[in-house]
Amino acid sequence: MMPLVKDGVASDDSIVIVTEHIKRCKSCKAEFDIFKSNSVEQTSIKDEKVIFAIKRSIFITQLTVLVVGAIIGVALSNSMGMFYNLLIMPIIGGASLAVFKRKWYLAPTAIFLLTYLWQTVTGIISGGFEWIALYSGLYFSLIYTVLVGLGVIIAMLLKFAFRKER
Repeated sequence: MMPLVKDGVASDDSIVIVTEHIKRCKSCKAEFDIFKSNSVEQTSIKDEKVIFAIKRSIFITQLTVLVVGAIIGVALSNSMGMFYNLLIMPIIGGASLAVFKRKWYLAPTAIFLLTYLWQTVTGIISGGFEWIALYSGLYFSLIYTVLVGLGVIIAMLLKFAFRKER
């Protein structure tokens, strides 16, 4: 049990038994001291570092899902699949509340800019540069931003409804 006591993984009863025995038995005390002095120090991993690494991994995964969802949603504009955005954009809004927490407003802003740029560039490529191309992207941009905002509101309401009583 001495290695367990030394490593700090023994139960309280085992610690008491070993310390009581070492007080009475000289040979075990000598062995415990030798074991203690010859042991290789193990590097302990700090809990905070592990938790930080896990949170960072989760954040990166969530951010990747948001970016991929936003790109797919915006790319579906002006196609037969654009009505899927009625589901995609609110989900992006709800997920943005989980990812960005208090900076949730970054998602609707990013969706607005991404949609506007996509619509403007595709409009210029397909029809040439006209001043109207600069305004045509605003319609989808505003609709998608409202849908993302709706998702944020729904997520806030769900968070409020399911929060724990304090």
